Amino acid sequence: MYFRQPIPMRPARDRLLDAAERLVAEMGAAHLTLDAVAKFAGVSKGGLLHHFHSKESLLEGMLTRHLQEVDARLAAQLADRGGKPSRAEVLRERVRVLLELNPERAGVGAAVIAASADNPALMAGCRAVYRELLDEFGKLPGGFERSALVLLATQGLLFAELLHLSPYTPEERTRLVAALLRAADQCAKPS
Repeated sequence: MYFRQPIPMRPARDRLLDAAERLVAEMGAAHLTLDAVAKFAGVSKGGLLHHFHSKESLLEGMLTRHLQEVDARLAAQLADRGGKPSRAEVLRERVRVLLELNPERAGVGAAVIAASADNPALMAGCRAVYRELLDEFGKLPGGFERSALVLLATQGLLFAELLHLSPYTPEERTRLVAALLRAADQCAKPS
């Protein structure tokens, strides 16, 4: 008799984060409530509260997972090259990975930004990561200012797109991404 291997279940916490992201993507950040996420996930509100005790903890979970996914994609890209990457290569790849993230995940960013307007502490972890990046890339021969400007321009493009403020055509965006990657390469050279 043939028995199929069971499909491994993702941990409940991940399934709840998946549901929250789908909800935001399909219905918008304004619809992100604990009740809506529980319903969307097909669990009781108590089941959701077991993993996320508040909307803020759910948003923190979404943000943490996003940052971990960026780091995982970056590590995978750098591992494909073999050897230990230089600081400049890490900066360049981080810019590329950030600008190539899945546009369907934009709702996650919108939800976190909307929530952080009421609760700036929600972004504390993100600020700490950003500070670490500035400190690390500031050691490049091009100096702090040059690497900070690359990161700032990258974040600016991402936020403009997230907030639907970007006036750039797809061709212009492609050119801007190429310019940002060249600017990241320039950080490896002394000012």
